[in-house]
Amino acid sequence: MSVRLRRVICGVAIVAAAVTTLLAATLSAPASAAPVTALLDPAAVKSLLDGRAALGLPAEVADYGVDEQTGRLVVELTGSRTPSVDELLAGVDPGVLDVRTDAPAPRHHATTVRGGDTIVSGSRRCTLGFPATGAGRTWLLTAGHCTRGSGTWSVETAGDALAPVGSNARTASTGTDVGAVPVASGVQVRGLVGSVAVKGSTPAGVGSTVCLYGSTSGRVCGTITAVDRTVNFEGTVQYGMTATSICSAEGDSGGPYITSSGQAQGIHSGGGTGRGCTSYFTPIGPALSAFGLTLLKG
Repeated sequence: MSVRLRRVICGVAIVAAAVTTLLAATLSAPASAAPVTALLDPAAVKSLLDGRAALGLPAEVADYGVDEQTGRLVVELTGSRTPSVDELLAGVDPGVLDVRTDAPAPRHHATTVRGGDTIVSGSRRCTLGFPATGAGRTWLLTAGHCTRGSGTWSVETAGDALAPVGSNARTASTGTDVGAVPVASGVQVRGLVGSVAVKGSTPAGVGSTVCLYGSTSGRVCGTITAVDRTVNFEGTVQYGMTATSICSAEGDSGGPYITSSGQAQGIHSGGGTGRGCTSYFTPIGPALSAFGLTLLKG
């Protein structure tokens, strides 16, 4: 081989190595690196951003991807371009980018439920009590007189629309007015009652303030007036119930009682009127024990 040919081959190798090194450095450069305008291939740019996305995307980024018609990398932002977005795009040639603003923020559309929500099965309307876990799945506690003989349960969402949450509910034995609905896949459950996070289940004593979250009454508060009461609901006897001074209404059945500090108290069964108001609930301990469940905390 001639000296001249060896020099040509050597020169080509050096240039190729330099280009490879520059591309590798650009692809591996952190988001904070100084701008490098070597990345002109939209697919390579997307790979670069995907690598950076693994560490977290700026809140303003809705989505990004290559536009097959224009050949540019489109970045959709929910607001204006911020320094954190600039950091994400560092090292990318501006000519390959199409940054757009004011895109809608993506949201998961899974149904989310919490204590106090309105639940419906056929002509029955009750209230979701407390979420719980057991047997490898999540359950929704409500009143046993609601679940007995029921079909699929749905939760009432915005605009009075109904979203299915579960079926094949279980009902506790006679004397304990509690039911449990197994949660269907795709339903997100939070350990909340309204906006109150469930922190535990320490029983509140007589004279303590508790609040009921009912689908008819909303949030209503009162005091515990008695414990361990045997109650006659029109011929149906329930045992070990707690009485309160709260006024309740039809549709509140199954609703959760909770303290302001997030201590779950029980599941609403019913009430009476006359000399003021009285409402009754099954304490959370027996309600969970009836199915071997554990309270889901927030």
